[in-house]
Amino acid sequence: MKLLEKILVPIHLNNVCQKQLDTAVQLAQKFNSKIFLFNVLPEEAKLESINSYINQYVKVEMDKIVKKLSYAEDKIEKRIGYGNTFDQIINISESENVNLILIANQPNADGEAIIIDVLSEKLVRKSNKPVWLVKPDNAVIPKNILCPIDFSDSSERALNNAIKIAKTFQAKLTVLNVFQPLQESFSVRLNADYQQENDNLKLENKINLDRFLEQFNFIDVDFTLKVINGKPAKKIVRFAKKNQIDLIFMGATGKSYLQRVLLGSVTELVLRELPASMIINKAENLLDLKIESDISSLEKHLSQAKKLEELGYYEEAIEQLKICLHINDLHLPTLYKLSKLYKKLGNHEISENYKQKSIEVLNRLWDKKIEFDLRKGLKF
Repeated sequence: MKLLEKILVPIHLNNVCQKQLDTAVQLAQKFNSKIFLFNVLPEEAKLESINSYINQYVKVEMDKIVKKLSYAEDKIEKRIGYGNTFDQIINISESENVNLILIANQPNADGEAIIIDVLSEKLVRKSNKPVWLVKPDNAVIPKNILCPIDFSDSSERALNNAIKIAKTFQAKLTVLNVFQPLQESFSVRLNADYQQENDNLKLENKINLDRFLEQFNFIDVDFTLKVINGKPAKKIVRFAKKNQIDLIFMGATGKSYLQRVLLGSVTELVLRELPASMIINKAENLLDLKIESDISSLEKHLSQAKKLEELGYYEEAIEQLKICLHINDLHLPTLYKLSKLYKKLGNHEISENYKQKSIEVLNRLWDKKIEFDLRKGLKF
C-alpha cells in the first residue's frame, strides 16, 4: 500500500534547512516514501572546464547530508539540475510524478523568514503538485493542524488530506469556516436591512457548511469545528497565531473563476503572513492511495486493512478484509474487524451480521476444543 510514494526536497547546499530535512524524514518513515534530494546549479556549471569539479563537490556535500538523515540510504535519491531553479523543480516534479514538493522558506538578507521568498511563492502559484512550505521555527511533527474551508473543490482536497495527516501524526485538527458579513454602505441609493441580509447569509452559510462536512469521515480524529465572523485572511492568520498552529492546509484556488485560474486571494494573503508551515493543494492530492495487486497471503491483506483503517480509509480496509474472507471465510479476526469497521461507518445492520458470524465461529471453535479435550481425556 502506498500513499505518499515520492517526496521532492529541493535544497540549497550553502543554506540547508534542518527542519525541512527532518520533516521529509518523518513523512517518509510514516509512509515508506522515496525522497528525492534535489540541488540546482547555475547553467555555467555545465561548462566542461569546471563541471567535473563542481559535480564532485555537490556529490560530497549531498552524501554528508544523507549520512546525517535517520532514513535508509537506498530510499534517498540524489539529483542535480542545471539552470533556472523554479523550472528545474517543476520539471523533475512532473517527470518523476512526485506526490509532494517539500520546501523551506528561505530567510531574507536580514536573516528573517517572515515574508515568503520568491521561489516558494512561484512554486505555490504554478505547481500542480501539492507544496509543503516548512516554516523553520515550527515543530517538525505537527500537533495542531488548521484547515480553513470555503466549500471549493480545492478546499475539499485540503480537508481530505488534513484528516489523513491528523490521523497519521495523532494531531488535533481544527476546521475553520470564516463567515464574512455584509458591511453597511453609506450610499443613499442603497436602502437595505443589513441585519436581515446577514442573518439570511449566515443561515445559507450554515446549510452549505453542514452539506460540505457530510462527505468527510472524522471518526478517530481529534476534531473541532470553528465558525467565526470577519475577513477570512485576517481571521485565519490571527487564529493560527493565537492557537499555536503547527501546520495549515489550504486549497490553492477559490470559488470564483478568476481564483480558480490564479492563486486564491485568501490563500495568497495567509501565505504572505506565513503564521505556520503550510500545505497548499491545487490540482492533486497530497496522499494518493495505491494498493499493490500482488499480495496473496491472508496476513498481508490483514496488515493492509489495519494500515488503511488507521488512516481513515475504511471502505478500502473493508475491501482488503473481504479478500481475507475469500481465503478463509471462518477467519475470526477478519470477521471481528469487519463488524468494527461497518459500525464506524454507521452501517449497524451489517456490523451486527458480522458480529453474529464471529460469535458463531467462536462457539464452533469452543465446541471443537471441548470435544478435543474430551476425546483426549477419554482416549477415544
